[in-house]
Amino acid sequence: MATRSLNILGVRTSVYASGHRAGVELSVPIGALRRGGNVDVQPAPPSVPLTGSKLAEQVAGINWYHTIDLGNGVVTPGYYDHTPILPHYALPERLDGLRVLDIACFDGYWSFEFERRGAAEVVALDVQRAAEIDLPWRTRAAMSEEELNRPFGAGFALAHATLGSRVRHVHCNVYDLTPDKFGMFDLVHCGDLLLHLRDPVGALMRIRSVVRGSAIFSDVIYPDLDRHDGLPIVQYNSGGGENIWWRLGSIALGRMIHDAGFDTVHEEARFRYGPRGYPPVMWHAVFRATP
Repeated sequence: MATRSLNILGVRTSVYASGHRAGVELSVPIGALRRGGNVDVQPAPPSVPLTGSKLAEQVAGINWYHTIDLGNGVVTPGYYDHTPILPHYALPERLDGLRVLDIACFDGYWSFEFERRGAAEVVALDVQRAAEIDLPWRTRAAMSEEELNRPFGAGFALAHATLGSRVRHVHCNVYDLTPDKFGMFDLVHCGDLLLHLRDPVGALMRIRSVVRGSAIFSDVIYPDLDRHDGLPIVQYNSGGGENIWWRLGSIALGRMIHDAGFDTVHEEARFRYGPRGYPPVMWHAVFRATP
């Protein structure tokens, strides 16, 4: 197997050849496409739901990651729109009676989707401020106290209030997740988080500790890393860009999930996607795992 990779204007171009097969693949790190690193402190949403122009004004004041339909023609301008790729996740139409955990929920797209599908309880877990992120040492050292204490969650709170949601939002780092704190869950979702963590396997082990049913893991993958005789290869990325610590091969990601304590690990889907307005050049894989 011969592989040659170049980085052209932020797009990783991999040329490979093996036997009678040859090809070219393009992959773009999330950090190269996501909007600017430091986001201004966002306004706190009102304690009562807003409608019409007042709601639109609040929505416009938040830097949204998720595209969420708030009703009455108001849709958040998220950097990513997951609705077109939702079928790839093969979620059951109904989740009645199930207890669901959404890890690193951000603006809450997945949390509200699980609630919409009838889950008995949805717990949305996330950090509260920038200081809790796995920042590289030099990045953290260069940030002011104000930047480190920049709060997260304005988008989730506004969507939660507007939708009249009963999702329970909890403050917890994934490394601190335990059954003693939150109990066990029938379904756990963790999307686009592992590449942002210094210790993804440690995080997976904490996730495994609260799963009594199944877990869904999705993340950006780089198929060029899977062309080395089936070896589980990752590439260290130093926490660069938008806090990207790893380029993950699909084989390696599946092995990491298995080694964290999941006995059955299956890649459900693989597809390309990208931010709204950009071509879908990033490979994404969805794994379902059971203890």
